[in-house]
Amino acid sequence: MSAKIVARHLVDFETVIGNRSLITVTVGPQLNPIILSLGKLPDYRQESSGGGSFAKKNSDTLNDYRIHYCAGEDWFSVDLAPTLENFHSVQPIGDQDWLLVRCRSSGDKDHNAHVYSAYGEHVRSFPAGDGIEDVQVTKDSNIWISYFDEGVFGDCEWSRSGLVCLDNEGKQVFDFRAVCIEADPIDDCYALNVCSSHETWLCYYTDFPLVRLTDHKVNEIWRNIPVAGSHAFAVSKENVLFAGGYNNRTELIKVHLPTGVFKKLKAVTENGQVLKGFSACGRSHSLYLSTEKSLFVVESEFSEHSFPE
Repeated sequence: MSAKIVARHLVDFETVIGNRSLITVTVGPQLNPIILSLGKLPDYRQESSGGGSFAKKNSDTLNDYRIHYCAGEDWFSVDLAPTLENFHSVQPIGDQDWLLVRCRSSGDKDHNAHVYSAYGEHVRSFPAGDGIEDVQVTKDSNIWISYFDEGVFGDCEWSRSGLVCLDNEGKQVFDFRAVCIEADPIDDCYALNVCSSHETWLCYYTDFPLVRLTDHKVNEIWRNIPVAGSHAFAVSKENVLFAGGYNNRTELIKVHLPTGVFKKLKAVTENGQVLKGFSACGRSHSLYLSTEKSLFVVESEFSEHSFPE
């Protein structure tokens, strides 16, 4: 017998997007799954003369993005106005609007964050920095943006902090450097979890401390977390559930924060089949796991179950 944790099946991507290209899967502040799709093959990367590959900020032909979102038991969709932008992130913002973000930027004045209406019309845009790792918006429309190392050590001012919070017009209301007297600076923000309008968690390189912010102030820091390299986690009371790490991307690691005791788990479907090759997104107490074809969620108290090997 082996300790495993159940991941509940939410949706098969093909039933929602059909034969469109899957761009990203994420979760909104109401814990509603969101999918961004494209009606053509994405034109997101370009080969250099030296044989390398780098991100393209814009496609050579117009992109016809579609947002698919779950409300209750039903899925709905919004078609965006055609654009050359190569978007990487999507979040609901305001009552009915949508925030789309391109993760690479040409500088502090590059408007790589765009707001669209419920009907897919472009409303406004503003700079969001370069090297964006994750974007999570709160119920009151504050935009939390984390950055990976190319942004932190790049030329965009906001990116250098590793983590910022913007209001819904793109004005900065928090910069992580303001709390670096208490917390170590960020070299690369691996994992972000915006639990609510008041509570934000993050885990970052180099030493991977787990930091809880409350109302833009450091509430607590755990410096000896036995997980390095995880890109997503969920929090529930005194426990944190991390998705993978450097040593094993297909493991989940449950950590009891008061004691530091941890346990490695395997995510399984409701019939006991082990999930392999997933990417993860953490929001509040829920950890969402995306395989090539389907989306699953581990939630609640991270209850463990035993299944036959």
